[in-house]
Amino acid sequence: MKPRIRSYRRSDRAAVYDVCVRTADAGGDARGRWATDDLVPDLFAGPYVDLEPDRAFVLDDGGRAVGYVLGTADTAGFVRAWRSRWLPRLADRYPAP
Repeated sequence: MKPRIRSYRRSDRAAVYDVCVRTADAGGDARGRWATDDLVPDLFAGPYVDLEPDRAFVLDDGGRAVGYVLGTADTAGFVRAWRSRWLPRLADRYPAP
């Protein structure tokens, strides 16, 4: 099957997180670099797929998502949602040092 770009599905979340962490070290694999491999995706991919799923797209290789494009049409609104809805989800997971 030929790879294709399609809309993000909730079932793609783990694959998006995997791609994010595998490319988080200047394009290289950052797995094992921090206490949890979810840290970078929680900061850079998770907010978009959870808060703006209609603006998320994946490259599907015929079996799973192997790449993604994420965005927002309203940066100010996204930042408000990020602060009020996304950050509280992370507070217990990543307590202040």
